[in-house]
Amino acid sequence: MRFTRTRKALIMPMLLGTSLLAGAGSAAGEETIAKLPTIEVIGTTAEALDTVPGSTIVITAEKLEATRPLSTQDALRREPGVHAVETEGYGFFPRIGIRGLNPDMSKKVMLLEDGAPIALGPYTDPAAYYHPPIERMERIDVLKGSGSLRYGPSTIGGAINYVTKNPPYEPGGSLTLTSGNQDFRSLLFDYGGTWDNATAGISYLKKTGDGTRRNSDFDVDDLVLKTGFGIGPNQFVGVKLTYYNQDSQSTYLGLTQREFAEDPRQNKAAHDRIEVERYSVDLNHELQITPDLAWRTLIYANNATRDWWREDFDFNAGTGLNEMRGTNGGRLREFTVAGVDTRLELNHLALGIHNETEFGVRLHTEEMNNQRVNGATADARSGVIREDDRREADALAAFLQNRVHFTDRLAVTPGLRVEHYRQERTIHRWDNQDVNLTNKGRNTEWVPGIGATYRAADALVLFGGVHRGFAPPRVADAIASDGVAIDLKAERSNNYEFGVRGSLPRLSYEIAAFRYDFSNQIIQASQAGGATSELTNAGETLNQGFEVGIGADLGWGFGLDANWTHVATAKLDSTRIIGGIDRKGNRLPYAPENLVNATLSYRQDNWGAGLSYQFVDEQFADFANTREGSANGMTGLIPSYSLWHLNGDYQLTERVKMFASVKNLFDKKYMASRAPQGIFPGLERLITAGVKMDF
Repeated sequence: MRFTRTRKALIMPMLLGTSLLAGAGSAAGEETIAKLPTIEVIGTTAEALDTVPGSTIVITAEKLEATRPLSTQDALRREPGVHAVETEGYGFFPRIGIRGLNPDMSKKVMLLEDGAPIALGPYTDPAAYYHPPIERMERIDVLKGSGSLRYGPSTIGGAINYVTKNPPYEPGGSLTLTSGNQDFRSLLFDYGGTWDNATAGISYLKKTGDGTRRNSDFDVDDLVLKTGFGIGPNQFVGVKLTYYNQDSQSTYLGLTQREFAEDPRQNKAAHDRIEVERYSVDLNHELQITPDLAWRTLIYANNATRDWWREDFDFNAGTGLNEMRGTNGGRLREFTVAGVDTRLELNHLALGIHNETEFGVRLHTEEMNNQRVNGATADARSGVIREDDRREADALAAFLQNRVHFTDRLAVTPGLRVEHYRQERTIHRWDNQDVNLTNKGRNTEWVPGIGATYRAADALVLFGGVHRGFAPPRVADAIASDGVAIDLKAERSNNYEFGVRGSLPRLSYEIAAFRYDFSNQIIQASQAGGATSELTNAGETLNQGFEVGIGADLGWGFGLDANWTHVATAKLDSTRIIGGIDRKGNRLPYAPENLVNATLSYRQDNWGAGLSYQFVDEQFADFANTREGSANGMTGLIPSYSLWHLNGDYQLTERVKMFASVKNLFDKKYMASRAPQGIFPGLERLITAGVKMDF
């Protein structure tokens, strides 16, 4: 994959500057220590959580260890405000929605890993066709308030940051083996340690299975290498390398209404196959210039291929069945992304008032090469090229945030993010015709926000804020297949939030009310969106409601974690015509009114167990709010469902732990989605057991 001159001009000076700085620090010859620097989204200290002017979620290592989630999607769906829609059960392509926002391929949330964007194309195509496995994670941070302005480009639903495991201080490692039904197998190897002024670690994951539907096997390899070292007492460098490969029979083809009734586990697309291969490198640099001034820089680069071969099919209205044609189509994409995110953090006094100022600049560039190929057979892996185009984006973003501590109890945090981006599409071939058309689009967005926190009592913190939400349209939506730029405005919203949180000796809680008022919501035209795919500026929409979360120590070893999200309003609030019909007042698709999660846990000495409950309210699958299920399965009501999950673990020796879990304990048959193309059943009962051995 080539870089343009613009891309080289953006990236090379920062790479060179960081290298020279590291070399200068090394020459000083001062005593050094080991550290892995990183850009934090929330932080882990009580003070950091207290002053975040918005709703937060921190899924700790202890919680991940206790609940044994199957994927990042499985971990997130248990949290307040988060709706994660299944399509294949294992979270390879998560559909994460926040507070009633459309979860279509997680396009309305900013997904990060250790502060670096992980979408294959954040500006060209932010759909989550790659997602890191939960096994490599130490913590997950979710930021839903005005603090998410520090990250972009998609600041509407907030930011989700996956924090990877750091090497331990004492050299050592672990081997985790897991097995279950659906022929599920997993091997995880971790090793690392600290030696003098350097720390390093390796993590390797191998995961295979048959999948929750027939003809849906998967094979995943994931490798992470991390190292960090000190250069003098106040300067640190960290490097992370990753390799990910997924080969699976994932499909866009769901079930018709008749097929779901007859056998919800069937899958007629026996030859569908996707391969996702991704390489990445992150370089972190941290310089503590003075005790009150820090400079942090993240340089990130990744390359990914996503080749998806899908069988062609027709829906037979007479039989109510999908019929395979015996041919297929390849959607072949390659992405290259690179960027530099550098920021200064300053603690200072102004007029005798304590301030925390953060200023950052991010240079970002990406390129996507896209081909669609017609295959002559159902299992073809080559064919006639019918579409061939290149999509590019360059962006310059700057943000300034200043937290003013007026008193020990009151902090106010205004912030501003400016995004300037350029999008370009060059079309070489379309509908089997050579066209060679190029068009460009540019835009600048000013994204302001302000938030505040007030500690009213030791166990009561009030928080609130308002900020502008923003997301750019995809390149394929902004520039049509004929090379003409479409009048497709950026997606904008005004987001409001107010809440309280606090901790008592045996109780922690957070309650938040929210309102997302869109001046323009884009409805994208994509097969992933299913019946919701109609490319248009949908105009005004409104999401509002509240969420409640508690964690309680009940005594005698029992604990309770519970949350309730109530999205009272999620509606089209505009007279703009969609599909030839006025949809004003209709509820937005995939926006359940109520989500409830509860886990009752028990922990005693060397063993523990947990019983979890999950409720998802009914959802519409289209903007017309169709209730009757269509014969092809793509429209109609998605009924509410309730699920139970069970997990437990036993510390056999100091170095050996055994564990087991049951997802969907009572093997509930339920409809998880009607997108992309028909009904997708939820995960059937999955029983897994394993052992973790430390050494």
